[in-house]
Amino acid sequence: SAGLLAAAGPAAGGARLAPLGTRLLGQSCRRTAGPRAGPEPSNEGLPEGVEYIPTRKKGKNPMKPVGVAWAIGLPSGIILFLLVKREVDKSRLEQLKIRQKMMEANQGEYETERYKRVARGA
Repeated sequence: SAGLLAAAGPAAGGARLAPLGTRLLGQSCRRTAGPRAGPEPSNEGLPEGVEYIPTRKKGKNPMKPVGVAWAIGLPSGIILFLLVKREVDKSRLEQLKIRQKMMEANQGEYETERYKRVARGA
């Protein structure tokens, strides 16, 4: 764990504590493969006059905001895409109907005097 055990007063019995990250004589430098983040030790198992002093705070997970952004952004993006696609399809259908009506109105022979004059004059 990332804390120090400090002696409170002369009750420590003159024991010297090594700084964090140093290895005392006779101790192995290997670490266990298990997870290090466990519950903080309490003062219950320590001798009288020795207390646990935490040295660093638990780090925040930097991926949490990214996960929240994806959880909100992906579904809303899909929904917005589908709504926009629906609107585009509606307007395309409306334009197609208008174009079809224009094509039907343009078919047939023109019998008005205006067009006969143009044909005769040419």
